[in-house]
This record gives sequence, C-alpha cells and structure tokens, in this order.
Amino acid sequence: MVTAYCYYCDKDVEFTVKEIEITSNLKGVEINYTAKVPYCNECKNEIYIAELDDENIKKANDEYRKQSGIITIKEIEDILSTYNISGKTLAKLLGWGQATIERYLKGITPLKLYSDELKKLQNPINMKKLYDLNKDYIGEQSRRKIEIALKNILNSNTKKIVNVFDVAKFFLSKVNVEIGSSITPLKLQKLIYYAQGWHLAFLDKPLFATELEAWKYGPVSPELWREYQSYNYQEIKKIDFEPSKIFDIEQIQLLNEVYDTYGIFDAIGLMKMTHEDTPWKEIRKTHKESERSSEIIPQEKIREYFKNLKEIFNIQEFKDIKKSLYKYRDILGN
Repeated sequence: MVTAYCYYCDKDVEFTVKEIEITSNLKGVEINYTAKVPYCNECKNEIYIAELDDENIKKANDEYRKQSGIITIKEIEDILSTYNISGKTLAKLLGWGQATIERYLKGITPLKLYSDELKKLQNPINMKKLYDLNKDYIGEQSRRKIEIALKNILNSNTKKIVNVFDVAKFFLSKVNVEIGSSITPLKLQKLIYYAQGWHLAFLDKPLFATELEAWKYGPVSPELWREYQSYNYQEIKKIDFEPSKIFDIEQIQLLNEVYDTYGIFDAIGLMKMTHEDTPWKEIRKTHKESERSSEIIPQEKIREYFKNLKEIFNIQEFKDIKKSLYKYRDILGN
C-alpha cells in the first residue's frame, strides 16, 4: 500500500493521482500541459508528492522550451554526438564558460540568444564556420574528432545541405495571387516536408539539416513555424529570391517538381495527405489526435518511406513525382 502525508488529515493516507490539464504563465509565455496531481482519498484535498511535483515541473519546462523555441536537452546531446565532442569543448568553440553546456544538459533552460546559437549548429555548414573561426581554442584531439565528423557529413555526398529557410524562400518566390497560387504557414510546412522526402529518395541526402517534428497538423519545422507564425492562417507575401545562389541545378529542378505537384493543393488538403504518410503516422500512433508533440520524425524514416513510394509508383525522374498522388486518391476524390 502506497501512502503519502496529507497536511489536512495530518497523517499518511492513500491517494489517487489524476491527470489535470494545466494552463499557466512561465516567464511570460502561456503554456498548457497535463500534470499528474495526487489527491487524498479521505479528505479529497490535493497533497504534495515530491516525485510527481518534479515530473510536473519538467513537463512545464519542456512545454515552455517548445513554445519559446528553446533547444531541448536531446538536441544538445545530438549536437555533441554528431561531432563527437564534449560539452566543455563545444563551450570553448562558442566562447562560453566551460560549464555552460553541462548546465544545460542538467536541465537549466538557456536564454533564447544562447539557444539560437546552439540550434544553428544543427546545420553542419554553420558548425564548420564556427570551427574554422575558433579551432585554435580547443585541443588537438578535439580538433581531429570534429574534422573527421565534418568530413563524413559534408563529403558523404556532393549535394550540399542548405538552410530550411532557403527552401521556404524558394517556395514563397513562387507565390502568384493573380492565379490563386498562395502559401500559408501550414501549407509551407507541408511543402518543405515533401521537398525533404523526395530529396532523400532521389539524392540520398537531406536537403536541409533541420529535423521535422510530428505535430498534430502534420510534419513541422519548429524554426520555420516561429519565423512565420505571425501570419497565422493568412497568406505569406511573395518574396524575391534567386535560387541559383543557394541550390544547384538538380536541386532546383527537384524543388520545381515538388511545387508543381503539391503547390496546387491548399493547406488542409496537404495536411490530410501527410496524415496518410507512414513517418508521421508511426510517431503519432502513441498520441491522442489533439495532443501536442515535439517528437522528431527520424530522417531515416522519411528516406525509407519516400524511397518506397519511388519504387511502388516506378518514379524514375523528378517529373514522375506526380504519380505518387495516386496514393491519396481517396482524399483527393479522384
């Protein structure tokens, strides 16, 4: 029999734990999360259990990080693992105090400015720039590890990994309101997902390094969502953008085909289509339909899925991508 102390009854009592939806304000940000709250079985008042309180605090902090776009502990760990370095080494490269990264790994929430600097390093191109600038501040062994990691990442394929924001700009440069071609933030998210998927399928390398998360409305890049969230459900304005300065010819051809294939659908149509795709469905099957989630969709799952589509529909060239729309015939009504 598990018991805990009840202040009101002044004794140890049996208790019941209920899941309660909590809305609170943390550091100026409104957050919503499901807390586990224990209640005394005798007087029905709420009681205090340290373990549950710690768990609720962690949930609140995790939701705050998500809402504020603060890098997660897992994302920091992934950066260290990717480049095979310690937190102290990374802190030296960034010019921060040696214990800074270690504190973040223990749960201390970084300032948004520091978080943004860390998130940039998810793109190996930015990591190489930082390394080239500050490599003299770290030891020879650490330099060797980073150089090997960067070589493996950047030279594993001749295709360069670009920024997710540049992919977004490519699509936004296509906007033509005169013929009804518009893009909302939700539609933009789906376009970059399909761009990533087909790039992995055809060219066997990510188009952009940023991970996509399995949100309830489909695959989402949190960084991109924060950039355009002020538009809400409104159309994003057309921008001027020169693709040849960022992408090679093959990538431009692929992105054009992705836009021609998926750009004709509205945001809701594309959302329903992504809900039929295995990478998102597998992550979401353990979540309620309306439940929020920041769980990452592994790039390998996306690669596997789109390669499978490529094989099933005998897609040999970029122009054949449209064949895959047959998968969504029930949604599209044809």
